[in-house]
Amino acid sequence: MSLIRKYLFVLFTVLPFFSSTASVLSEFASKVCGMMSGDIVVTVPEGVTDIPDYAFADCSSLKEVTLPEGLKTIGDYAFLGCTGIEMIRLPDSVELLGEGAFRECSALRSLEVPQGVKKVPRYLCAWNENMVCVSLPEGLKDIGSHAFAYCAKLERVNIPQGVEHIGSNVWSMCGSLKEIEIPSSVTELESYAFSDCSSLTKAVLPANNHLLGEWLFIGCGLLREIVCESPEPPTFDCGSPVFDESEAALYRECRLTILPGKEPLYSAAPVWRRFFE
Repeated sequence: MSLIRKYLFVLFTVLPFFSSTASVLSEFASKVCGMMSGDIVVTVPEGVTDIPDYAFADCSSLKEVTLPEGLKTIGDYAFLGCTGIEMIRLPDSVELLGEGAFRECSALRSLEVPQGVKKVPRYLCAWNENMVCVSLPEGLKDIGSHAFAYCAKLERVNIPQGVEHIGSNVWSMCGSLKEIEIPSSVTELESYAFSDCSSLTKAVLPANNHLLGEWLFIGCGLLREIVCESPEPPTFDCGSPVFDESEAALYRECRLTILPGKEPLYSAAPVWRRFFE
């Protein structure tokens, strides 16, 4: 295992232990929602527009949550560690999701992000190992780092045209993800975005020549096609390769699909030329 891979392993192993370990209900859960310890159902009252940070954190017994129309904000880590919730409907009125709002909700199987949300925050659904699909809205601009990292059963993600920034490690360790398509609107794709997506077979990169992050496909041993329709070969941050050095054989096994007539440019460009060697 390379030093980079060891670093990633340590990073992802340590991060979950930074979560909240609240042992009592928050004032919001108990006084505003009338929730008692051990309750499996909760209804956030009509008229509530903001759910505060850590409002239901570590309520592991909670299985069903009803949110009111008119809700605008879900705070940081609001449902962190709610391991019993299998589904949750977010009202169309929601405009802001807090960092890690549904992190470590290990039973949550799907999430539809409302149309008014412009940014998916960091760690939104990280470590949700039973999540299968995520629906992202038109008008979304930003997907924060580690937003869906360690979602081991995640099979489908739609990234709408108009997204401009995708943070680091967004889909790291998503072992069931098979294909990903990054729209041409993305001008910043950060490092390790798909690291250790062990089932990934095809990836479509933005059709522009903006800088790409480091080690995008490290640990993607089944990747067999990369599509890059940028007229000019994009450069990579720090000149890093696409794969780890221990995976050099993947440059021969993975097909690079580019625009007709662009072979001379790509075959001479740093990193890209390794696909032609």
